[in-house]
Amino acid sequence: MKRISVVLLMLVLVTGMVFAAASAEQQQAKTITLATGDAIGSLRNLAGEYFKAEIEKRPELNLKVNHVQGAVIGTASQIMDQVVEGSVHLFGNDIAWIVPYNPDFQPISFGFMYRDVDHMNAYFKSRVFLDLADKVAQDSGMRIIAPVPMASRMFFSVKPLTTVQDFKGLKVRAPGLEMFVKSYEAYGASPTTVAWNEIFLALKTKLVEAAHGPVADVIANKWHLAAPYITRTEDMYAANAWYVNEPFWKALSDAQRKGIQEALDATNVWSFEQSKASEQSLIDQMVSEGAIYNSSFADREALRSQAIDAVKKLEASGKWSSGLVDAIQAIK
Repeated sequence: MKRISVVLLMLVLVTGMVFAAASAEQQQAKTITLATGDAIGSLRNLAGEYFKAEIEKRPELNLKVNHVQGAVIGTASQIMDQVVEGSVHLFGNDIAWIVPYNPDFQPISFGFMYRDVDHMNAYFKSRVFLDLADKVAQDSGMRIIAPVPMASRMFFSVKPLTTVQDFKGLKVRAPGLEMFVKSYEAYGASPTTVAWNEIFLALKTKLVEAAHGPVADVIANKWHLAAPYITRTEDMYAANAWYVNEPFWKALSDAQRKGIQEALDATNVWSFEQSKASEQSLIDQMVSEGAIYNSSFADREALRSQAIDAVKKLEASGKWSSGLVDAIQAIK
């Protein structure tokens, strides 16, 4: 009897230890390795910190965030590779980085593809976008989630841009991205590839006559001191997106995925408001330093018509799925 009691006691102890170990494993928080890639103090970097704080408000999710700040783990392209392989779980950066993963994302970067910010938001919620995101996740192991429009890109030029004719032959700085080059050509301009860190000198020496970008990026590089004419054409919108490793995403519980989505949505609302507020403040600063701001380009619809005609010709050449441009334009 005594021996049986000892055996039973040992079984109880062992069982208790197994359950305790299982409970401890369940209680251990899952870590999300997050990268935002941009410099510390930039809007994207601060958005990463905002997301981290949002997750910390939700202890029931049993998640914690390790935000790797700055560019210490590589360029945006390199971090995208790390998301695919799973060493980075979540990456927040420009939506243009998704383009190489499926040709049907190429029109995102074409000028005037979206009528306005509301149209771009509607695209992000549409089956056109969501079905493509599912396909990329299946093909690459990386999912794009919670995209949000940010600031409008503007032209900074050495001479005023007031009509469509002013774009004819205009030497515009272009990045090494085909859709930007094709967009500027559609406007009638002459795109010239110049490295980002050489744009100020190129404008100053008139190697190029205009450059294109969000004001938050521009002011740090002082373009407005070399090209003082600022023109808001509302032709392209910078947009932020979040890229998540698909196996990591699938391994989360429904409640965890829902909680992360809600935290990202809250972060996006904050980021968009910050972007709008800082944009006007930065424009005011540039004007105080001698820039001349044109807040509304009168020939916008004419320029837009040229761009849509050009992007449809690209589609007809087989750049992406037939009918995609019309499908995006039809989204309300």
